[in-house]
Amino acid sequence: MKGSDNIEAILLHNLYDPLLYYTDETPPTLQNWLATDYTVSEDKKTYTFSLREDAAFHNGDPVTASDVKYSFQRMMDMQQGFSWMWSGLLDPENVEATNEHTVKMTTNEVFAPFPYTLPFFFIVNENEVSGNAKSDGQFGEHGDYGTEWLEDNDAGSGPYTLTKRDRKQQIVIGRNTDWWGSFPDGNVYESVTTEMVQESATVAGMMKEGAEMSDQWLPLKTYEELDGVDGVSVSAKATFNPFYIYMHTQREPLNDVHVRKAISFAFDSETALNDVMSGDSNHLNGPLPSAMWSHTNDLPTYERDLEKAKAELEKSDYSASDIDLTYTYVSGLSTEQNMGLLLQSNLQELGATVSVEKAPWTKITQMCTSKDTTPDMMAVYLSFSYADPDTFLYPAWHSSSHGSWTSAAWYENDEVDSLLREGRQTIGKENRIPIYQQAQKRIAEDAPALFVMNQATRNAIADSVKGFQDNGIIGYRQSFQRFYQG
Repeated sequence: MKGSDNIEAILLHNLYDPLLYYTDETPPTLQNWLATDYTVSEDKKTYTFSLREDAAFHNGDPVTASDVKYSFQRMMDMQQGFSWMWSGLLDPENVEATNEHTVKMTTNEVFAPFPYTLPFFFIVNENEVSGNAKSDGQFGEHGDYGTEWLEDNDAGSGPYTLTKRDRKQQIVIGRNTDWWGSFPDGNVYESVTTEMVQESATVAGMMKEGAEMSDQWLPLKTYEELDGVDGVSVSAKATFNPFYIYMHTQREPLNDVHVRKAISFAFDSETALNDVMSGDSNHLNGPLPSAMWSHTNDLPTYERDLEKAKAELEKSDYSASDIDLTYTYVSGLSTEQNMGLLLQSNLQELGATVSVEKAPWTKITQMCTSKDTTPDMMAVYLSFSYADPDTFLYPAWHSSSHGSWTSAAWYENDEVDSLLREGRQTIGKENRIPIYQQAQKRIAEDAPALFVMNQATRNAIADSVKGFQDNGIIGYRQSFQRFYQG
């Protein structure tokens, strides 16, 4: 499938099934889904999956290995959605349907996180999609791969089916009573309606009037207001939402590690956590949130200490007056703006200068494609993808990732590059943990970013809604087959 934003992810989790899925725990582990089992070859590159024989698509067609192969070819041809996870790693010709219920996937190299990416590989009905493809599309014999038809229809095997979709207004899904999986005992949701509402005040009003669940993008004040409403509570959980302030390590004066450490010691992380972002967020002491396996507390830390900040400046080639930086944040995000104002105030006490500037997200991503145009300092919520340390560490800190907003520090360390590559190619969590712990230590020693906080994700939920879980995965907290009314 091509979707990857929040609304599309909710649809994918409810209308479609992947081979493997995540459990409720934090961090989540893998469980079998459309695949009942899988094996890995001796060279750790070939994965063989056995498919369920009782799974069927919404139109009644059985789910087969051919559908899995077609789904992967379609996704990689379209280069949309989550296809980036397998780009350069798994070629469509290396996905084979060896019989009706067996799929073999051979990666181009050993990639230990590969199974953790598969919950984002959703399977479509080959016959239905190809039969509804426009012949004049851009993908040759495949036409448009059914893209236009899928705007108002679905070709999945998931627990819900698409009933109605009005772009930017409303989506309605209905329960698939023939789903191969199981719904909870009790009063399950036969139909779920998602309303696209822009104004937070309108959302708050709807929750007060009987709406059952909000998204996670409301202002903190709105959640605080809703938490006091009779019949409504707010779930707040810090999982995988780290907030960094990147420092451009290849631009003066931030190319000096002592300047970066001075800024780190000058920044008031306690105020950032407790005043700028109050609630259930927690500290980051390095590049990984504590909920992720292999996180370590044994790292250099930079709690506010102006004397230490001044001492670091003394070791550098610069004076405080040489530090004249620009902090860039996403237009409209008040938390990021307030972080910049706090940083500005903190560095003024050191004798340094910071200008706080806003820009649209689209402009910021474009700025980060070049070393020359990337901001001096930049606010980023680092995206979480698959449940593996690699999803945070490699895109942010491996030098091959330069030119992306995820790598806005332009950080370069040969030892870290080697460790992150080794972590990808080492099989077994117990073998990978010490590798990632060493990488975190080296990154923290170089202070290429202010590791500010792991922000709590919030949802306002009616007390009548049961079965809600937040394991940190986008779309998972709205997987409605786990919900029931109590």
